Amino acid sequence: MKKLITLLLLVPCLISLGQETLHSDYNCFTVMVGKNASVEGTLLYGHNDDDGFQLVNTYVEPRKNYPQGAEQTLQYGGRIPQVRTTHKFLWLEVPGMEVADGFMNEYGVCIGSNFCGSREDTLDISHGGILYDLRLIMAQRAKTAREAVRIAGSLIEQFGYRGSGRSYCISDREEAWVLAAVKGKRWAAARVPDDEVMVLPNYYPIAEMDLKDTANYLGSADLISYAQHRGWYDRSSDGKFNFRNAYASKGALKNRGNTGRAWSAYSALEEDYRRNDNFPFSFKPKKKVSKQILMELLAGHSQGMQDMDKTESCTTGNPYELNEGMICNGGTIYSFVVESRPWMPVDIGTVMWLAPRRCDVQPFIPWYCGVTRVPENYAKKGYLNTLQDHYTPPLDIHVMSKDLAYWNFEVLSANINKDFVQKFPVALLKKQQMEASLLKAQGKFEKRALRQYRINPTQAIQTITKYSNQHATKSYLQTVALLTELNIPFPTPETKAIKIEDEVPTEKN
Repeated sequence: MKKLITLLLLVPCLISLGQETLHSDYNCFTVMVGKNASVEGTLLYGHNDDDGFQLVNTYVEPRKNYPQGAEQTLQYGGRIPQVRTTHKFLWLEVPGMEVADGFMNEYGVCIGSNFCGSREDTLDISHGGILYDLRLIMAQRAKTAREAVRIAGSLIEQFGYRGSGRSYCISDREEAWVLAAVKGKRWAAARVPDDEVMVLPNYYPIAEMDLKDTANYLGSADLISYAQHRGWYDRSSDGKFNFRNAYASKGALKNRGNTGRAWSAYSALEEDYRRNDNFPFSFKPKKKVSKQILMELLAGHSQGMQDMDKTESCTTGNPYELNEGMICNGGTIYSFVVESRPWMPVDIGTVMWLAPRRCDVQPFIPWYCGVTRVPENYAKKGYLNTLQDHYTPPLDIHVMSKDLAYWNFEVLSANINKDFVQKFPVALLKKQQMEASLLKAQGKFEKRALRQYRINPTQAIQTITKYSNQHATKSYLQTVALLTELNIPFPTPETKAIKIEDEVPTEKN
């Protein structure tokens, strides 16, 4: 039975946002590159999070200490023993959303996710189940991606996953893992091979798996036997166990948005695939991949893709209205590319290049793992005092303010669509210039930071924190200047009553 919730929310007048709300998609997208498949020999992790009209706050959450015997209470009432100390982490926080936040903790463990609908039609949960807390606890406790997978798997088995299904993509300095959660108490996980690339639209990417090979695959003990019991897998006729074939929603596998975005990535990285192919979990790219290639891929509008590009590579019309299967779409709320270099101290060696809102017009800014603060205007003041505030944010959370950096990114992205052919090239040039400058300066800056780190790590942390904050502020100021240059006004807030029909559990992106 559906719960009917009516909320009175203060939201900005959406008239000024043009067609943004009409054409927004909810299609997160991820690419993970094994360290031997990248240009620099580094593990790469690129992700677009797509959730429509939202606010994204950026925080650095410090370590927290707890007394012996303390408990951690989950959102829906479950309890687990608390650890003595939780890790510091960079937190991309989306108020009120259970499946959108991104994390990079002090050990270089990075976490994001994609909705992947399952065919499971029963809900087996205990003590309310688990959803949001899964990603948070991984960030708080895991020192490696493999450990994060084991932590999450244990929690899913204990409490049961509340959503239909989701793939959590987790990287550290050496490995990249994909953990597939299924509604209820079953899960699977696969390691991305070091010399291959994994592409994930919004269906389970994990295909054939051998649970005896624990170096590369993990999963719940009854994963295969349950699929056999439900009639989803027959060893005699199906052969090797294929998780995707057994557990994935068939609608997700055939969705044109999913197949289109996957094909865009496969075409860019490996030319031998076609749109309707049964894509593998991972593949060897035709050439080694750089972080710049991932940045370009995440900002893609299906340019040059047969039957998907209706705008001649964005020169004759607005791709947000005309093109199909875009990786960067109207619902994108943030994008990141993580590079992990294990030969450096993690504070400097792991970098999250972050582009707020739409990465086709916002530059990727480097956030070093060791940063201890963010600019004040990168988060709503006085809002997040306890975790309960994330679950139930104030009614004015979506009132846009010029003083908050993210709303400036939102207004620029949304209004460019009103005159895309004229305005987009102006913003794109500014983005490209800033990114080129940052990429060129990276090596020299890091050499200086590493020298300082060997002598005085505390001062080096201050240096990288200042560097990341300076460039985040420059990105914000560049956006403000573009709003003026392109004659884009800031919208006037108004009060709207929004009726939300919510069937528990529900997931979007």
